[in-house]
Amino acid sequence: MTIQRLDHFTIRTERWDETAAFFAHVIGLQPGPRPAFRFPGHWLYASGKPILHIVSMTEDRAELEAYLGVKTPQPGGGSIDHVSLRGDDLGATQQHFVALNIAFRERVIPEVGEHQLFVEDPNGITVEIIFPYSPAAKIVGQAMPTLEVAEPWEQRHD
Repeated sequence: MTIQRLDHFTIRTERWDETAAFFAHVIGLQPGPRPAFRFPGHWLYASGKPILHIVSMTEDRAELEAYLGVKTPQPGGGSIDHVSLRGDDLGATQQHFVALNIAFRERVIPEVGEHQLFVEDPNGITVEIIFPYSPAAKIVGQAMPTLEVAEPWEQRHD
């Protein structure tokens, strides 16, 4: 078996409309069609594919729990540490966050060719967006500490 890519992730939340608005307006996913489930929610798309399923933790959860099972809501997504997405146009994304007054952190990891931005969604889930590294790129958000690498990436993964 070989895993090819992330298919989608699902967030259960009482703040389902706010969460959908965040991922649409801040992250840039597009709202799209969703099957006629018997519980409220949203599907958001990237490149024509539904990658985020948001389900409402309404007071009447019978239909949701019949479909997905019972889960206790946990701040920050419980065992999810973060969700990582690939992006393009680092500068435009940084300026988009600044224009929206969205706090974000960022880190550069030249050894793996990445420039990472981190934001928090309305539920406290960290969303990472990875861009190709460029020596000319500037840190605009809150700079995160540079990670000390014990040995070059190439040597660890040969």
